[in-house]
Amino acid sequence: SDAPTWSTAAGTLGTIAGDFSGTVATVAATSDSAITYSETTSILTNAAQANCSLNSTTGVITTTDFGGSSTTATTYNFTIRATDAEGQTALVEDNLTNHG
Repeated sequence: SDAPTWSTAAGTLGTIAGDFSGTVATVAATSDSAITYSETTSILTNAAQANCSLNSTTGVITTTDFGGSSTTATTYNFTIRATDAEGQTALVEDNLTNHG
């Protein structure tokens, strides 16, 4: 079977205001079987960093307080893995920026 292929290009997913709450971005990959998403770094989902959640089924990235207590403009670089039902993977490196 085919390994997952990213529909979401690597790079910047967006610039978000600090303290933002809601959907930040959605990442997507395709395959001939079901895909799950996970972060290989600990930047995106770390409460002391970007402070986001990644839905492992849909690829939706949400937050209740983007960037946590940071009031400084910060770019958060992270890597997301798409894994299909056969265990094949593909990685994409993205970032989100807190404009403070």
